[in-house]
Amino acid sequence: MKVYRFGVAAIMVAAMATSAVQAAPIESITATVTGEGTPLPPVLAKRMQAAVQTAADHIYVGKDTAEVSASTDAYRRVTADIINRILYGYTVDSMTITPGVNGQLAVTVKPYGPVVQQVDLQIDYGNLSPEARRMVDSDLGSVRSRIEQTVVGAPLDSVDWVTAIASRTVRDDLADVLPEFVPQISITPGAVTKVNLYLIPQGTVIRQGSSEIESSTLPGILFLSTKQSFDSYMASWEGVPVAFVARHERDILASVSDQLAKSRAVSRFGLVMTPDLLLGTDAVLRIKVDSSKYILRGDGYLDMGHTDRNVGFKAYTGVRQGRGELYLETVFYPQTYKWEFLPSYSYRVAPYTTLGYQYNVSDHFNRTWIRQDLGERFHLRAQRDWDIKHNEFGLAYDVHSYLTLEFVVDDDNQWLRLIGHL
Repeated sequence: MKVYRFGVAAIMVAAMATSAVQAAPIESITATVTGEGTPLPPVLAKRMQAAVQTAADHIYVGKDTAEVSASTDAYRRVTADIINRILYGYTVDSMTITPGVNGQLAVTVKPYGPVVQQVDLQIDYGNLSPEARRMVDSDLGSVRSRIEQTVVGAPLDSVDWVTAIASRTVRDDLADVLPEFVPQISITPGAVTKVNLYLIPQGTVIRQGSSEIESSTLPGILFLSTKQSFDSYMASWEGVPVAFVARHERDILASVSDQLAKSRAVSRFGLVMTPDLLLGTDAVLRIKVDSSKYILRGDGYLDMGHTDRNVGFKAYTGVRQGRGELYLETVFYPQTYKWEFLPSYSYRVAPYTTLGYQYNVSDHFNRTWIRQDLGERFHLRAQRDWDIKHNEFGLAYDVHSYLTLEFVVDDDNQWLRLIGHL
């Protein structure tokens, strides 16, 4: 009797459990979308999956599993109708619904009508120069293939929402690889679909590009053609975002160095040409040119506020020996037609500090001096003429490679000196 009662109780519990399972609500449903015959474009498949998943959550989550099982056909029709609406250009080919606390929805779709067979991608660079375009192309990298992955295989009728997805995909991709430009995309459907990608610069752009040639050993006028060439090169970066050029600064300097290395003067005269970029709305390519063998340069100066020998021309000729320079400084004063000759030696004791000695053959006195560079354009000079007991100090500013302003102070006076570099 006890066994009988136990058996009845067990049957009742099992029945209740079965009833509970049948009446349990659907807590989650996993939707999958696949293409019938032809795989879906990868980028579209991800978006389609998300859209169908959202629809499935609204349709099934919270519904009773027994109700869904009993009305599978009705649910299939409703689900197919919704999917056909949200995936315009596609139609549901087959569907499998597996009710349960954690249900499953498997959907197979196929395009109706013709699909995109090929993509003709055209990139509108605006006013970018060929050099800038090459660097933009290197940044774009896989973006071209990503656009093709988005569009190829998509139904022609789905171009409207495919364009939105492609635009979002390109924008997300370029935010990482080309953040200095805002992309705009347009798609013209066809068997060969035309995709136009417009790149719009954003942020501060270069308004003017130029170059400067600096040399402490050779006349800058010798490199006039080089300057003109690189003036044109820097002008080609006008209209390009400053941030883009800054990000590619290493590549640009490497390209400039390659061009400079091809000059015959580099090997013939032992020249060392070092480029540097100063970036801003006015971008400057500064090229420092020095000979490892020879010194040949000239200056002319004009003093304002000083009457003694206030106009002069100087020529420096000599050789370089490591960090030292052995040269002859020749000075001509046109007002008095006087010449001075100063055999000289200078030595760079530190990257920004130079010591020098000179002997004035004409007036028979010894001179020592020190020059301290203060950054890129400022220089501090102090000199002592021992035999005539004369001290002179100067603070100079390089306006550009051909002009320097120097404020000079000696034992008796102070004045402004304009120095022109040949």
